[in-house]
Amino acid sequence: MLREETLKLMEKHNITLDPSLDEQQLVDPGVIERLIMSADVNPNDTALDIGAGLGNITVPLAGSARRVYAVERDPKFLPALRERTAGLGNVVIVHGDALRIGLPPFTKIASNFPYAICEALIQRLTATWFEKASLIIPRSLALKLTARPSDEICSKLTLVAGAFFEISIVQDVGPEAYLPPPGTATRIVTLRPRESAGRGEEVLRKVLLQGDKKLKNALREAIIQSSEAYWGPPTKRGARALIEEMGLDGSLQERPVARLSLEDLRALATRLSSL
Repeated sequence: MLREETLKLMEKHNITLDPSLDEQQLVDPGVIERLIMSADVNPNDTALDIGAGLGNITVPLAGSARRVYAVERDPKFLPALRERTAGLGNVVIVHGDALRIGLPPFTKIASNFPYAICEALIQRLTATWFEKASLIIPRSLALKLTARPSDEICSKLTLVAGAFFEISIVQDVGPEAYLPPPGTATRIVTLRPRESAGRGEEVLRKVLLQGDKKLKNALREAIIQSSEAYWGPPTKRGARALIEEMGLDGSLQERPVARLSLEDLRALATRLSSL
Protein backbone atom coordinates (compact mmCIF):
# COMPACT_ATOMS: atom_id res chain seq x y z
CA MET A 1 0.00 0.00 0.00
CA LEU A 2 2.67 2.53 0.96
CA ARG A 3 4.72 1.65 -2.12
CA GLU A 4 1.72 2.27 -4.37
CA GLU A 5 0.84 5.50 -2.54
CA THR A 6 4.44 6.70 -2.97
CA LEU A 7 4.43 5.92 -6.69
CA LYS A 8 1.13 7.79 -7.19
CA LEU A 9 2.45 10.81 -5.31
CA MET A 10 5.61 10.82 -7.41
CA GLU A 11 3.60 10.65 -10.62
CA LYS A 12 1.24 13.42 -9.51
CA HIS A 13 4.11 15.79 -8.68
CA ASN A 14 6.37 14.63 -11.53
CA ILE A 15 9.10 13.45 -9.16
CA THR A 16 11.87 11.10 -10.21
CA LEU A 17 14.26 9.56 -7.69
CA ASP A 18 18.02 9.57 -8.27
CA PRO A 19 19.73 6.76 -6.31
CA SER A 20 23.11 8.45 -6.81
CA LEU A 21 21.80 11.31 -4.64
CA ASP A 22 20.51 8.98 -1.89
CA GLU A 23 16.90 9.71 -2.80
CA GLN A 24 15.58 6.26 -1.86
CA GLN A 25 12.21 6.41 -0.11
CA LEU A 26 11.41 3.93 2.65
CA VAL A 27 8.20 2.10 1.69
CA ASP A 28 8.06 -0.76 4.23
CA PRO A 29 5.57 0.17 7.01
CA GLY A 30 7.04 -2.49 9.32
CA VAL A 31 10.54 -1.03 9.08
CA ILE A 32 9.18 2.47 9.61
CA GLU A 33 7.28 1.31 12.70
CA ARG A 34 10.44 -0.34 14.09
CA LEU A 35 12.44 2.81 13.41
CA ILE A 36 9.98 4.97 15.38
CA MET A 37 9.60 2.44 18.20
CA SER A 38 13.38 2.15 18.54
CA ALA A 39 13.55 5.90 19.19
CA ASP A 40 11.01 5.47 22.04
CA VAL A 41 8.90 8.28 20.60
CA ASN A 42 5.95 9.20 22.82
CA PRO A 43 3.22 11.90 22.84
CA ASN A 44 5.41 14.27 24.87
CA ASP A 45 8.24 14.27 22.31
CA THR A 46 9.28 16.75 19.68
CA ALA A 47 10.70 14.59 16.91
CA LEU A 48 13.01 15.30 14.00
CA ASP A 49 12.94 13.67 10.55
CA ILE A 50 15.98 14.68 8.49
CA GLY A 51 15.71 14.07 4.76
CA ALA A 52 11.94 13.78 4.98
CA GLY A 53 11.48 13.35 1.22
CA LEU A 54 7.90 12.37 0.49
CA GLY A 55 6.98 12.09 4.17
CA ASN A 56 6.81 8.30 4.51
CA ILE A 57 8.44 8.51 7.96
CA THR A 58 7.08 11.95 8.84
CA VAL A 59 3.40 10.94 8.70
CA PRO A 60 3.52 7.97 11.10
CA LEU A 61 5.99 9.86 13.29
CA ALA A 62 3.36 12.60 13.63
CA GLY A 63 0.99 9.96 14.99
CA SER A 64 3.38 9.22 17.84
CA ALA A 65 4.93 12.59 18.75
CA ARG A 66 3.59 15.90 20.01
CA ARG A 67 5.35 17.75 17.19
CA VAL A 68 7.46 16.76 14.20
CA TYR A 69 10.00 18.86 12.31
CA ALA A 70 10.44 17.47 8.80
CA VAL A 71 13.71 18.78 7.36
CA GLU A 72 14.15 18.59 3.59
CA ARG A 73 16.76 20.31 1.45
CA ASP A 74 15.53 19.44 -2.07
CA PRO A 75 12.67 21.71 -3.20
CA LYS A 76 11.32 19.08 -5.60
CA PHE A 77 9.96 17.10 -2.62
CA LEU A 78 8.26 20.02 -0.86
CA PRO A 79 4.91 20.11 -2.76
CA ALA A 80 4.35 16.38 -2.18
CA LEU A 81 5.54 16.65 1.44
CA ARG A 82 3.14 19.53 2.06
CA GLU A 83 0.27 17.54 0.52
CA ARG A 84 1.02 14.47 2.66
CA THR A 85 1.11 16.51 5.87
CA ALA A 86 -1.59 19.10 5.11
CA GLY A 87 -4.06 17.61 7.57
CA LEU A 88 -1.51 17.18 10.34
CA GLY A 89 -1.41 20.15 12.66
CA ASN A 90 1.70 18.96 14.49
CA VAL A 91 4.07 18.81 11.50
CA VAL A 92 6.40 21.71 10.66
CA ILE A 93 8.26 21.49 7.36
CA VAL A 94 11.75 22.98 7.43
CA HIS A 95 13.32 23.69 4.04
CA GLY A 96 17.09 23.68 4.42
CA ASP A 97 20.36 21.78 4.64
CA ALA A 98 20.50 19.88 7.94
CA LEU A 99 24.27 20.41 8.11
CA ARG A 100 23.96 24.20 7.92
CA ILE A 101 20.65 25.37 9.37
CA GLY A 102 19.93 25.91 13.03
CA LEU A 103 18.04 22.78 14.03
CA PRO A 104 14.89 23.39 16.09
CA PRO A 105 14.86 21.98 19.65
CA PHE A 106 13.89 18.30 19.66
CA THR A 107 13.97 15.27 21.97
CA LYS A 108 13.96 12.33 19.53
CA ILE A 109 15.09 11.56 15.99
CA ALA A 110 13.65 8.91 13.68
CA SER A 111 15.22 9.30 10.27
CA ASN A 112 16.59 7.66 7.17
CA PHE A 113 19.54 10.03 6.75
CA PRO A 114 20.89 10.83 3.28
CA TYR A 115 23.81 8.42 3.32
CA ALA A 116 26.37 10.89 1.96
CA ILE A 117 25.99 13.14 5.01
CA CYS A 118 25.59 10.51 7.74
CA GLU A 119 29.04 10.97 9.26
CA ALA A 120 28.79 14.76 9.27
CA LEU A 121 25.32 14.66 10.85
CA ILE A 122 26.45 12.27 13.59
CA GLN A 123 29.37 14.61 14.26
CA ARG A 124 26.88 17.47 14.56
CA LEU A 125 24.75 15.50 17.00
CA THR A 126 27.67 15.35 19.46
CA ALA A 127 27.07 19.05 20.10
CA THR A 128 23.26 18.79 20.17
CA TRP A 129 21.02 17.96 23.13
CA PHE A 130 18.47 15.18 22.58
CA GLU A 131 17.27 12.04 24.34
CA LYS A 132 17.50 9.33 21.70
CA ALA A 133 17.96 8.88 17.96
CA SER A 134 16.96 5.97 15.73
CA LEU A 135 18.67 6.16 12.35
CA ILE A 136 18.94 4.12 9.17
CA ILE A 137 22.54 4.30 7.98
CA PRO A 138 24.86 2.26 5.74
CA ARG A 139 25.84 -1.08 7.29
CA SER A 140 29.54 -0.22 6.88
CA LEU A 141 29.06 2.91 9.00
CA ALA A 142 27.06 0.99 11.61
CA LEU A 143 29.97 -1.45 11.94
CA LYS A 144 32.41 1.44 12.43
CA LEU A 145 30.23 3.09 15.06
CA THR A 146 30.00 -0.11 17.10
CA ALA A 147 33.63 -1.21 16.63
CA ARG A 148 36.00 -1.62 19.57
CA PRO A 149 39.05 0.66 19.75
CA SER A 150 41.29 -2.32 18.93
CA ASP A 151 39.28 -3.39 15.86
CA GLU A 152 40.81 -2.89 12.42
CA ILE A 153 37.76 -0.94 11.24
CA CYS A 154 37.94 1.48 14.17
CA SER A 155 37.98 5.02 12.80
CA LYS A 156 38.16 8.56 14.11
CA LEU A 157 34.35 8.64 14.07
CA THR A 158 34.30 5.46 16.19
CA LEU A 159 36.19 7.24 18.99
CA VAL A 160 34.29 10.52 18.67
CA ALA A 161 30.80 8.97 18.62
CA GLY A 162 31.76 6.49 21.34
CA ALA A 163 32.78 9.34 23.63
CA PHE A 164 29.27 10.80 23.52
CA PHE A 165 26.79 8.00 22.81
CA GLU A 166 25.65 4.51 23.68
CA ILE A 167 25.23 2.97 20.22
CA SER A 168 23.19 -0.15 19.47
CA ILE A 169 22.32 -2.05 16.30
CA VAL A 170 18.59 -2.75 16.00
CA GLN A 171 18.23 -4.64 12.72
CA ASP A 172 19.28 -4.88 9.10
CA VAL A 173 17.02 -3.30 6.48
CA GLY A 174 16.74 -5.18 3.20
CA PRO A 175 16.79 -3.47 -0.23
CA GLU A 176 13.15 -4.42 -0.80
CA ALA A 177 12.17 -1.90 1.89
CA TYR A 178 13.08 0.99 -0.42
CA LEU A 179 11.99 2.61 -3.63
CA PRO A 180 14.30 2.31 -5.54
CA PRO A 181 16.61 -0.23 -3.83
CA PRO A 182 19.79 1.41 -2.49
CA GLY A 183 23.25 0.47 -3.67
CA THR A 184 24.41 -0.21 -0.12
CA ALA A 185 23.27 -2.46 2.73
CA THR A 186 21.64 -0.55 5.61
CA ARG A 187 20.86 -0.94 9.31
CA ILE A 188 18.79 0.72 11.99
CA VAL A 189 20.99 1.95 14.85
CA THR A 190 20.15 3.89 17.98
CA LEU A 191 22.19 6.63 19.64
CA ARG A 192 21.57 7.58 23.25
CA PRO A 193 23.67 10.32 24.89
CA ARG A 194 25.48 9.02 27.97
CA GLU A 195 27.29 10.44 30.97
CA SER A 196 31.07 10.77 30.70
CA ALA A 197 33.07 7.98 32.31
CA GLY A 198 35.33 10.34 34.28
CA ARG A 199 37.35 13.52 34.14
CA GLY A 200 39.60 12.35 31.30
CA GLU A 201 36.66 11.60 29.02
CA GLU A 202 34.88 14.80 30.11
CA VAL A 203 37.90 16.84 29.01
CA LEU A 204 38.13 14.84 25.77
CA ARG A 205 34.49 15.63 24.97
CA LYS A 206 35.00 19.33 25.54
CA VAL A 207 38.10 19.25 23.34
CA LEU A 208 36.23 17.51 20.51
CA LEU A 209 33.57 20.22 20.55
CA GLN A 210 36.21 22.87 19.75
CA GLY A 211 37.15 21.68 16.28
CA ASP A 212 38.35 25.07 15.04
CA LYS A 213 40.91 25.61 17.84
CA LYS A 214 44.47 24.40 18.19
CA LEU A 215 44.68 21.42 20.51
CA LYS A 216 46.67 23.27 23.20
CA ASN A 217 44.05 26.04 23.41
CA ALA A 218 41.15 23.60 23.28
CA LEU A 219 42.74 21.53 26.07
CA ARG A 220 43.21 24.60 28.25
CA GLU A 221 39.58 25.63 27.83
CA ALA A 222 38.33 22.09 28.37
CA ILE A 223 40.32 21.66 31.58
CA ILE A 224 39.15 25.03 32.91
CA GLN A 225 35.53 24.13 32.13
CA SER A 226 35.92 20.78 33.91
CA SER A 227 37.89 22.06 36.89
CA GLU A 228 34.97 22.82 39.21
CA ALA A 229 33.88 19.18 39.10
CA TYR A 230 37.30 17.53 39.15
CA TRP A 231 40.17 19.82 40.16
CA GLY A 232 38.81 22.72 42.17
CA PRO A 233 38.63 26.44 41.19
CA PRO A 234 39.65 26.88 37.52
CA THR A 235 42.81 28.80 36.60
CA LYS A 236 44.78 29.11 33.37
CA ARG A 237 47.99 28.36 35.28
CA GLY A 238 46.54 25.13 36.66
CA ALA A 239 45.32 24.11 33.21
CA ARG A 240 48.74 24.72 31.67
CA ALA A 241 50.36 22.66 34.43
CA LEU A 242 48.06 19.72 33.70
CA ILE A 243 48.81 19.96 29.98
CA GLU A 244 52.54 19.93 30.68
CA GLU A 245 52.03 16.91 32.92
CA MET A 246 50.45 15.06 30.00
CA GLY A 247 53.70 15.35 28.00
CA LEU A 248 52.04 15.77 24.63
CA ASP A 249 54.24 16.33 21.59
CA GLY A 250 54.58 20.05 20.78
CA SER A 251 53.64 19.65 17.13
CA LEU A 252 50.51 17.74 18.16
CA GLN A 253 49.44 20.60 20.42
CA GLU A 254 49.62 23.02 17.49
CA ARG A 255 47.21 21.05 15.29
CA PRO A 256 43.56 22.09 15.00
CA VAL A 257 41.28 19.66 16.80
CA ALA A 258 39.31 18.94 13.62
CA ARG A 259 42.50 17.76 11.88
CA LEU A 260 43.63 15.32 14.54
CA SER A 261 44.09 11.80 13.18
CA LEU A 262 42.82 8.57 14.70
CA GLU A 263 46.25 7.95 16.21
CA ASP A 264 46.36 11.51 17.56
CA LEU A 265 43.01 10.98 19.30
CA ARG A 266 44.13 7.64 20.71
CA ALA A 267 47.25 9.25 22.14
CA LEU A 268 45.21 12.12 23.57
CA ALA A 269 42.64 9.81 25.13
CA THR A 270 45.41 7.70 26.72
CA ARG A 271 47.11 10.76 28.26
CA LEU A 272 43.81 12.17 29.50
CA SER A 273 42.86 8.86 31.13
CA SER A 274 45.98 9.14 33.33
CA LEU A 275 45.11 12.59 34.71
